Amino acid sequence: MFRSNCILYLVLFLLSSASYAEKISIFGTIQNGTTRGFGKADSIRMMALQGAMVPLGEIGPQSGKFKFPEMDLPEGAPILLQVQYQGANYNKMIPPTTKFRTSPQEITVYDSGADRKQIAIKSLMQVMREKKGLRIFKLFLIDNVSNPPKSYDPKSGALEYSVAKEATEIMAQLQQPGSKIAIPLGVPDGPNGGRILDRAVLPGSSELQVSYLIPNSEDSFSERMLIESENGKYPIFVKPQDMVVETGEKTPVVKLDKDVPKGLSAYVLNALEFGTMVEFRFVGGKALPTMANSPNPEIWNGSILTSWDLSTFAIVGFLGLLFTLSFIFVYRKQSERKNNL
Repeated sequence: MFRSNCILYLVLFLLSSASYAEKISIFGTIQNGTTRGFGKADSIRMMALQGAMVPLGEIGPQSGKFKFPEMDLPEGAPILLQVQYQGANYNKMIPPTTKFRTSPQEITVYDSGADRKQIAIKSLMQVMREKKGLRIFKLFLIDNVSNPPKSYDPKSGALEYSVAKEATEIMAQLQQPGSKIAIPLGVPDGPNGGRILDRAVLPGSSELQVSYLIPNSEDSFSERMLIESENGKYPIFVKPQDMVVETGEKTPVVKLDKDVPKGLSAYVLNALEFGTMVEFRFVGGKALPTMANSPNPEIWNGSILTSWDLSTFAIVGFLGLLFTLSFIFVYRKQSERKNNL
């Protein structure tokens, strides 16, 4: 009797397990947003988001349609499709349900060839004092307004941002238009002493997020304003609120007293030109709890976020709203971007 029950339980277990081992073929179409016709892909990779990007498969050149072979997909893990076309990566996330996995996926790609003049960049910096130093956060809002829409190849002209030579724990990630996923990036050196964004910029609004630490051993640090200077004004937010920003006489910083968010102090550098050197000193302020920086991406609510983003997710999102303040400029996000928040 005992043996019969064991066999019965084993059969039921195998039947139950089989429901989680259903083979699924991910398929769909490729559209070209430049020509508004069918699109092509140089390659398509499929990965599971399980604490990191776990490769599942890759197919070569595709035209119009694509289809992966049937395979067992991890239960409960979002699937990332990454299409490469003319040097640009296009990411599509599939929620972890059978309904979405068995539905056709549509991915839009764009021809390369946007002009640098069609790329507008707005940026800001937030500085937080920690026990071991100053944590610098930079947010770059990059608008590709090419018409017809085309991707911008960084080989046509590097988008280079400033990172102080004293910086440690440098991290960067890029969130593309219409995507809920921020992809971790490398931080290669640029020709002007900064670091470069080595990814193609897609049509629409992208967000480049950069983080690094200035250790307490450094009393001051200098940065050469690169794409930070593009809008002419560079807002700086500091926390704690009683921390004071000091800069050199040639690059005076102006403190703002109106419309400043609670808990922050705000300053602005005006009339910046490309290549301007600015020496920063941040005086006073009680240290806040240290934020851990991890080089390994983590998955949180279907998105790839590093640990510092998990700690400052609300802050970074809130800073985007500050661009509506009169002392900076008006920035309107596309309705598509709003729908993906």
